Amino acid sequence: MGKIISKNITFGYSCNNNCIHCMIGYDARKQSKDRTTGEIKERLDEAKSEKAEQVIFIGGEVAIRKDFFELLEYAKNLNLRVYVETNGRMFSIEKFAKRTLEIMPDLSMMMSFHSSVPEIHDKITQVKGSFEQSVRGIKNLKKYGLKQLAIDCVVTKFNYKDLPENVRFFKELNADEVYFTLMRIGGNARENLDKLFVPIKDIQPYLLKAIETGENIGLKTITYGFPYCTLKNFDKHAHERSFLKTFSEGKTYIFDELFGEVDWQKERVSIKAKPKNCVKCKYFNICEGIWKEYLENKLIKDEIKPIQK
Repeated sequence: MGKIISKNITFGYSCNNNCIHCMIGYDARKQSKDRTTGEIKERLDEAKSEKAEQVIFIGGEVAIRKDFFELLEYAKNLNLRVYVETNGRMFSIEKFAKRTLEIMPDLSMMMSFHSSVPEIHDKITQVKGSFEQSVRGIKNLKKYGLKQLAIDCVVTKFNYKDLPENVRFFKELNADEVYFTLMRIGGNARENLDKLFVPIKDIQPYLLKAIETGENIGLKTITYGFPYCTLKNFDKHAHERSFLKTFSEGKTYIFDELFGEVDWQKERVSIKAKPKNCVKCKYFNICEGIWKEYLENKLIKDEIKPIQK
């Protein structure tokens, strides 16, 4: 195992949203048991001993836990750099946002936010008012000094036509970067596939326009899960390139899931696959392909076209 650049510590799957595309799914969240405060502290101690460059608090929704501040304090006392993944709703409480940044002024954050249209976002989260709470959460966090905010927007039939407008909206909210993630198929997403699935060839013009919009207005726009060939001249925006750079430097990412630790350098190649014709593509040796579920469910037709060497 290489040097750990990041260790994701899964707190549990409890969440105050029930996103219609959630890979975990409502039933799995109900049946699983969240980690205790002591168990998470043990994981933080391990990350410190492993000299991880940062730890990621990930759920479910970590900010709804009663021990959220206690765990932030614990990580701070270990001199660990912390990155929080959240839907942002708890930070709509101004005192909560303020206290978070008092404990960890150099905190970084990724917020799940799926549409600039309130009605669409609330349909995706299946929680009325979640849009307004997340917006207020961002404003509160920025007010109290949050320096690095990434937005994660999962692309589905609900929002794919609005991607360029989403970029402009996230820029107005002072986000530092936005990720457009190709939906995975599992959990809620599998149950709601008819409502959610849209072919990549339909997503492509809006995704490329969104990337172009980001370049024009100065918002870093990144894709995740989209093969290089679908990005045309924007392949430099693929998040997968950062994995290649990290691994070439002898570093790795560790995902500390409820069921055990996963080395992302090995795991990432097991959850993606390539159609046979990819062997002709100039990107073949560096492209990870596409989520396996898309091939297994025959959701890919002619979207993936080899780019000649």
